Amino acid sequence: MVKIAIGQITPETGQKNKNLEKMKRYTIDAAEQGAKLVVFPELALTGYNCGDDFFDVAEPIPGDAVTFFKEIATQHDIYIIWGMPEKSINGILYNAAVLVGPEGYIGSCRKNTLPGHATDQTGPGAFPDRRYFKAGENLPVFDTAIGKIGILICYDIFFPELARLLTLKGADIIVGISGSPTFEKDIFEPIVKARAMENTINFVYTNLVGQEGETTYWGGGCIIGAGEKETKVPGTPVVCKAPYEGEGITIGDIDIQHLNKIRPYFPVLRDITTRMYEQLADAHRKLT
Repeated sequence: MVKIAIGQITPETGQKNKNLEKMKRYTIDAAEQGAKLVVFPELALTGYNCGDDFFDVAEPIPGDAVTFFKEIATQHDIYIIWGMPEKSINGILYNAAVLVGPEGYIGSCRKNTLPGHATDQTGPGAFPDRRYFKAGENLPVFDTAIGKIGILICYDIFFPELARLLTLKGADIIVGISGSPTFEKDIFEPIVKARAMENTINFVYTNLVGQEGETTYWGGGCIIGAGEKETKVPGTPVVCKAPYEGEGITIGDIDIQHLNKIRPYFPVLRDITTRMYEQLADAHRKLT
C-alpha cells in the first residue's frame, strides 16, 4: 500500500516564490501524514494566466524549482510532481511536469497536445497553450521505489491513445494534472475514470482550484484504484475525492500492484491487437 496526496492549490499568477512556499507547506503536511507521493496541478508553479510573462517566469529543467523541491523530497522522503513552464536551451517554452524524489531529480515530461478550444461556453477565448508553448513529443515512464509512473498534462487526458501508451510502457500509476476551468468539470470527471478503467490502471488526478484572474477552476481531484477487489471491476474504487472548492491536500491509499490481480479478470490489454493500431494509423493518415 502506498499513501498518495493530491495537492490542490490556487496559484498566484507569476508569483513563483509564493507558490513554491505554499507547495512546500502542503508537501511537508502530506509527508507528516505518511504520504510517499504528492501531486500538484498543471502550471502550479506560475499559474495559467501569465500571458507574455511566461517568457520571463519559465525556467530550465532542471533549474531553481527543481533544486527547491529536491531538497524537500530528500528531507521528507517523498516524491513530488508539479506543473511548470519550461524554457529550453533554445528559448522554446513547454508546458511541463517534473518528478523529483528522495534520490533527487528523476525526470520531466512535456504536454503532448495543446488545446485551442474556447475557455468558456459563450466567449471566443482560447487556452493560451498554442500561443506560448511547443508540443512535447515523448511520454516517458519513470521507475521509482513506489512504482512506475507516467504523467499526462490536462488536454493529454482527452486522448485514450496516450494513456494506453503509458500503460503499455509499463506504468503502474498514471498521474494526470490539469488547469481545468469550471465548465469542463462534467467532461473531465468521467474521462479520468474511463482512462483508469480501459487500462486497468491506478490513476491519480489533480486540478487547480479557485479563482485566478478571470478563470475559475473546479478542483475535484481524485485517486482511482485499478479495480475493486471483490467485484474485479476496473476503474474502481474512487479511493478519495478532493473538494470542488478550497485549497488543501487529500490523501488516499492504493495497492500499486493490485492491477496485476485485476487484469486477468478484465483482460483489456490482452485483447488489444496490433492490427487495431495499424488501422488507426491508416485512417489517421487519410484525414483531410
